Order: sequence, then C-alpha cells, then structure tokens
Amino acid sequence: MRFHQDRAYLIALRLTGNPHDAQDAVQEAFLNAWRGLPRFRDEADFGTWLTRIVINSCHHQRRRQRPTETFDDTTPVSATPATDLIVEGQQRHRAAQQAISELSLDQRSAFVLHIFAGHTHAEVGRILGISESAAKVRTHRARRAIAATMHEWEES
Repeated sequence: MRFHQDRAYLIALRLTGNPHDAQDAVQEAFLNAWRGLPRFRDEADFGTWLTRIVINSCHHQRRRQRPTETFDDTTPVSATPATDLIVEGQQRHRAAQQAISELSLDQRSAFVLHIFAGHTHAEVGRILGISESAAKVRTHRARRAIAATMHEWEES
C-alpha cells in the first residue's frame, strides 16, 4: 500500500478533480484490492491491476458525487500588471481543470494515465483493457477536446 498510495492518489485526484473524492476513491480502491487479492493473477503486473481498480473506484465515485462544482471566475481588481498575469494564469488553470473534468470517463482515464501518470499508450491500453491504438485515439480525442475548450475560453 505504501509503495502505490501516492501514485494512486494522484491518478484519482486528476480523475475526480476533488481531493476529498480522490481520497475516498483511493480508500475504496485499496479496500477492493484487499478483498480481490485472492483473485489477482500473477501474470498481471500488480501496479497495473491496482491502477485499474483505482480508475473503477473513481468512476463509481463520480456517479455518487455531489453536483459538479462550478469554478468561480470572479477575481479581485488587479493592482499591477504582474497581478494581472497571476490572475490570468489561475483562471487558465481553472479552465483547464474544468475542460478535463468535462471529458468522458474513457477519454479522461486514458488522458490522465498517459499525460499525468506517464504511462505509454501500450501501458494505458493494458490498464484499461483496450488496444494500444484505442488508447492513442482516446488520448488524442481528449487533447482535441481540451484544446477546443481552451480556445473557446481564450476567445471569451
């Protein structure tokens, strides 16, 4: 558990977008992994197996989740150009988080595993139970959707 908990939490945080929900999902995942340990097959990598359980817990967590939080775009009156840049950066970050949270669960899972967890497309495919090319497609579509949302944000 100690070896995998940080990575599991980071994946859950990126998938849920909420620290509390991520903690709940990881706790549920470790509990499910403990219960499912007798069914674990040694031919699979334990980290891959656990990551899949974390993703499933996040999907379940999102179904039970409270209504999606909206991001507050109100910002304080800027005093300096440097403050303007900081505020704009914070708004851009919130917009990117919102864009990721709006992805389908399939696209978000592939995107988070590849971009934030650093898995190759082949590893993403193994974790999600899909082909490497399907993992590439999901990641690519996620990037396109995020780019489109960010483009709309910049124009508004």
